[in-house]
Amino acid sequence: MSINPSDLIKSMLAASTGAAKGHAADLKNYLEARAKIIADGVIQIAADRLAGKINDDDVKFSFEQIKDSEATSLLAIDVTLKAAAQDAVNAALAVATEAINKAVGFALL
Repeated sequence: MSINPSDLIKSMLAASTGAAKGHAADLKNYLEARAKIIADGVIQIAADRLAGKINDDDVKFSFEQIKDSEATSLLAIDVTLKAAAQDAVNAALAVATEAINKAVGFALL
């Protein structure tokens, strides 16, 4: 039995995409939560400035604090993306393993 490269690639891409999509909901939920936190902070900063509780320098400082905090949250996003990529590669390799085993007629890999 021969392996059709086009079919193998299509199958690997389908498996990879399916595996990576599992992380999409996690990432979406995380980003929605971060957006809410940022929005709440910005709303509070604006309200405090308008009420005269803080001055322009305080606004700048507070916003920098939000930015600094969000920079550390990039690590969580990076981990999620790496996990999605690893799952996608593993799924593609599983399809490739199956193709080899089927082509040789027994479970070699």
